[in-house]
Parts: sequence; C-alpha cells; structure tokens
Amino acid sequence: LLLFQDGYASFPNLFLRRKHLESLEVLLKKAPTEDTKVLVKNAFADGYVAAGGLTKRYVGVATAVLLLPILLVLAVLYGLVGDRILSTFSREVVPEDVSVNFEDVKGIDDAKNEMIRIVEFLKDPSKFSRLGGRLPKGVILVGPPGTGKTLLAKAIAGEAGVAFFRASGSEFEEMLVGLGAKRVRELFAAARLRAPCVVFIDEIDTIGSKRVSSSIYPYANQTINQLLNEMDGFQSTEGVIVLAATNRREDLDPALMRPGRFDVEVKVGYPDSKGRVEIFKLYLSKIKVNPDIDIELLARWTTGFTGADIENMVNQAALMAAADDRSDVNMQYMESARDFVLMGPGGKKRVPDEYANRITAYHEAGHTVVSYFTKNSVPLHRVTILPHGPSLGHTAYMPEKDQYHVSKEQILATLDTLMGGRAAEDIVFGADKITTGSADDLRKATAIATEMVKQYGMSEKVGLRVFPDSEGFALQQSLERGASTNEEIDSEIKKILQDAYERARSIIKSHINIHKNLAEALLTYETLDAKEIHQVIEGLPLQKAFTMEERLVKLSQDLKAVVKSRVVSAEEMQKWTEDACSFFFDENSVDSDDILVHFCFEAAKRDLAAGRVKEILISAELSAENADTFIITFEV
Repeated sequence: LLLFQDGYASFPNLFLRRKHLESLEVLLKKAPTEDTKVLVKNAFADGYVAAGGLTKRYVGVATAVLLLPILLVLAVLYGLVGDRILSTFSREVVPEDVSVNFEDVKGIDDAKNEMIRIVEFLKDPSKFSRLGGRLPKGVILVGPPGTGKTLLAKAIAGEAGVAFFRASGSEFEEMLVGLGAKRVRELFAAARLRAPCVVFIDEIDTIGSKRVSSSIYPYANQTINQLLNEMDGFQSTEGVIVLAATNRREDLDPALMRPGRFDVEVKVGYPDSKGRVEIFKLYLSKIKVNPDIDIELLARWTTGFTGADIENMVNQAALMAAADDRSDVNMQYMESARDFVLMGPGGKKRVPDEYANRITAYHEAGHTVVSYFTKNSVPLHRVTILPHGPSLGHTAYMPEKDQYHVSKEQILATLDTLMGGRAAEDIVFGADKITTGSADDLRKATAIATEMVKQYGMSEKVGLRVFPDSEGFALQQSLERGASTNEEIDSEIKKILQDAYERARSIIKSHINIHKNLAEALLTYETLDAKEIHQVIEGLPLQKAFTMEERLVKLSQDLKAVVKSRVVSAEEMQKWTEDACSFFFDENSVDSDDILVHFCFEAAKRDLAAGRVKEILISAELSAENADTFIITFEV
C-alpha cells in the first residue's frame, strides 16, 4: 500500500522507485492469496490515481522548461526580422529628395539620350503609342563600375515627373525562404498602383543570375522566377517601366534578357576624351581652381578613367591642396591626385634602404628605355622611384588619343615594355639577384599573352580559334579542350612572353649607357617627367625643377641627416635662422650649400604657414624646442 499509494507518487527518484518495484516482484512471487491479490489491485488503482495528478504536474513543468528556449529563440528572430516579414516592401523615392538631373550626367551622351527618350515615353505615352507601338517594358544599363549607371537612374528620378521606385538586388534576399519572391510581388504591386512609374533595380545580377537546379537548395530560383512573372506574366504591367543596372551582363539569365522583359539594352562605357573634358568641367566647377588648370591635358592624362574616377581625382586634389594651406588647386595637385587614383597613396620620400632604391631605379629605367626605343609603344609620361601603393616605383604612360582598336604590334610593344623591368634587373644585378618587384608586370604580361592566344586568334600555331574561360567553369572547359590543346595553348603563351623578354633585353643592352644615366638621374631627382626623360636620353643638360613637395621633402631628409649626425644647439639654430632670413632678402649673402638656408628661403617664398614649416621640421626629427627657435626667426 505504501508503494503504490505513497511511494510511486512521492518518490520521483528513479533509484527508489526501482527498489520498491523489486520488493513488489518478491512479494508477488510468494503466491499471494486471493485476498492479497485484491488488496494489491485496489492499492495499485488508488496509487495510480494519486500519482496521476503529480505526474501531470511534472509533465506540465517539463514541457514549459523545454519550450522556454524555443520561445526565446523565436522572440529574438521576430525582433530581428519580424518587421521585414510583416512590412510591405515599397521603395518609392520622393522626387523632391533627388537633386540630380540630366545636366549632371556628362561623358555618356549615347546612354543619356536613350534615357531622355524613356522620360519622354513616361511624360507623353500617347505620342509614342498612336501608331500602334507599345512602350518598352524594361531597360537595362550595362557597363563597368563607376561609369554612371546609377547616376542615370537618379537623373530619371529627378526628371521623369512620375513615381519612381528603387531597390538594390541585395535587398530582396534574406535568410528566410520565400522572402525575396514576396518582396518582388510587393514592389510591383505598389508600382502598378502608381503607374505610370519607373522601377529601378540596381545590381540586378544579384537576383537575376542564371537559374540552377539544386537538391540542396530547391528554393534558389524563387526570386528570379517571381521577377520573370511580374515583368511578363498574366498580370498587366502597363505603364510600369523596369530600369535595371549591372556590370555582369554575362551572368544574367537568358529568360530575363529576352524582348518583352528587357526590350532595350543600353551600353554605358568609359567616357572618351570629349566626355572626360565635360566631366572635368562639371567637377572642377565645384572647387576653387588655379588658372594653370589645363582641362584638355587632364583629359589626356586620364584615358580609361570612369566618371567616378574623375570625381574622386578632383576631390583628392582639393583635399591635398587644403592640407597644404593652398588657396586653390593647381595642376601639380591634379597630377598627384591622378597618381593617387591609379596607384593608391604615394610616399613623399624614398624607402630608407638605398640598395632597394638602386634596384628600383634600374628597374624603372628598364621600363623607360624599352618604351622609348620600341615602335608603337604608348608615350611616356613620368617615371618615379617614390613608393605608390604596394609598388616601390612607377612608370606612367599617357596615350596621345583614345584607342578604339589595338593592333598586334601595339600589344607586343606593351609586352616588351612590361618585361623591361625584369630584364634590367637581370642585366645589371645578375640572374641570382632578380627581385619580386616584377610580379605585377609578369601578371599583366601573362594576362595579355593569354588573351592573344585564347581570345584574339593572334597565334599562328593555335590558329583562328577562341577558347572562352567563363568564371566558375574554367576547369570544365579545360577538360573539354583536351590535354593536347591545353599544352599547345600554354606553349604559345610561354613563347610570346619569352620573345618579349628577349626583345627587352636586347634593347637595354643596346642602350646600356642611357639606361645607367636614367637610373642615376632617378636616384638623384627621384621623379622625371617626359621632357626630362628626353633630356637624359639625348644627353642634354638636365634642368630639373623641383616641385614644392619634392624640394621640401628632400630638404627635410637632408636636415634629418644633419640633426642625426651631431647635436644642434639652440644658439646654432638661431644663427642658421638668421642666415636664412638674410638669404631670403639677398641670396648671395650666405653660403647656398647650407641646407637650412635653402629650406627657409623656399618655405618663405612659397608662403608656407609657420605651422606647416614646424610640421616639416618635427617630421625631420628636430626637437620641439629647436623647431620653436627656428619658427620664431622664420615668422619675422
């Protein structure tokens, strides 16, 4: 009775329960009488009923404990994405918030004219449909990043005078299955209510890429399928024009690109010389510029730049000039900004390892000599051994005009020039002393040679064939070509590169003295422009005019060496600054070899603020006390 009525219900401990059950088993094995059996049955029934209430209570508590973590997780998920699930995906743009119009779009006239026509469709649809034609359902802008695709869309939003909806492809997809398709439906539902209107989807390749079959992710195509249905399904989209932009045209699903969905494909390419002039005029009008700015020359400097690159270049020039306390932006800052955009931040002084500088000088001189003496090469613009980005030096070129076709001889000239740096290191320092400085040159050369063989049909051995290497399918395509064809392609690429290397070696050996003179000039002056390169090559006296930054940096480096070599007293600094001030009024009054005299004279002549002079002195590791002594006299 204790076991069933009290024990089972009040002993949840499994060990005790098992012990009592064993006792019961012993009891029943003793052949109980009928009366005992009746008592056991009654006791069992009473115990079962008594235990039932407690068991239900235990089960209820256990269920609550188990459900609590699940409820907490669901609450967190709802807090994170609940509003996204329940909210309506509408991205309507208020026209008053858009400050861009077609006047702000420069350098891509063909694309802009097509967009102007779309705006006319929207403003007066009857004009274009009166002969039975229908308005285009979709327009896709295709081009490299930074060419102005999104800017064109903003201009339409500012000019169209109709509702404008915008969304980025990445905004549709989330972690929850079906949310992308839901957002596509909601976007087009909102657009139909506001027709005529424009729906702009930026980076459409994010949701419009080629469909795939996947048993692991069977819902992968829901979003694009919904987009296809909205653009050309049973539900009318009359008056809704879909505008999209992508820089990955090859990744889009063919069903998305067919007529009836995207009827018009607009190429937005790099601006030509005339376009770059217009873009420079637009952005230079927004900053203070010096009269020496030559926009035509800037356009020549920036072949291959996008509109975004030019905007960044102008902005960087303004920031550099402001940092130097200048009142306006001149050509020097524009050139520095161009280098910044092309190569990243540039160093104002060479690396402290003179052997490394020597290798860099001969390396860059190798590029320069090969380019100068190679027919059909791109004209030289400048060469420097000052670091830019990951590179310790750089040779820059400036095409005379935009090129729409590139000949085989021009490509080979580019390969020869790229090989000039490695060839120079080999000739001057020996094969065992070549460095990693040619890595980027070799990467570019290999890419060009590969395109010659596989894309341009410029290999007699391989023939007039094209071997596409689609992203993600290179291995499969390589296997399809077969081992013998791949070996043939590799052999031709290697031959083209080796021939270019041998031509570069031959040119440098034929002009070894010129090569040495150029390298030594770089070690002295650090940077040479096209005119100065010509003077060195022709053996003319080099009349090198230091720029302000070059002069001040070199002077601060020399000053650093002076200060490191001996202790400079305050009295000595006072004497030097007095001499410097005298030199400012009469250049012949002191020894022109005194580096501080030159420094003070140049600083005063350039109207540098005292604070800027002190910064340079401190950067040269002059003590703050000595720098203050120098500044006191300098300010006088």
